[in-house]
Amino acid sequence: MNEKYLWLIITKNQPLSNCEIDIDGCEYYFVNAFIPLNKSLGVDSIPNAISKVKNALLEDKLELAEVIQCVKFQPEEWVDQTEAGESLHELATKALELDDVVFSSFRSEEVQDLYHYKHTVQEAEE
Repeated sequence: MNEKYLWLIITKNQPLSNCEIDIDGCEYYFVNAFIPLNKSLGVDSIPNAISKVKNALLEDKLELAEVIQCVKFQPEEWVDQTEAGESLHELATKALELDDVVFSSFRSEEVQDLYHYKHTVQEAEE
């Protein structure tokens, strides 16, 4: 069995024509993406993770404009400080179960600015 790392990539995205994600007509939408990848990818993990997210976004007719954050997701290190439909931990579990990219809810620029979506990484106890 291949062991997996789970990556969390927070992105800023621009809708393309015929994009059905139109929350408030803003220019950009933000989303958290969880991507499971084989540990054996090593240094190729980050480019592979970003490529998978980019392709998944294109399926939803969104273009990746910026990667805001890209980190290995260790559930015990993360405290979810936002109120969203599904918690970071639920989305992470779903991504590992599906072995595929899983997105949080898309949020508009206004919501991104208003709520300042933040997540804290806490030091794991040894």
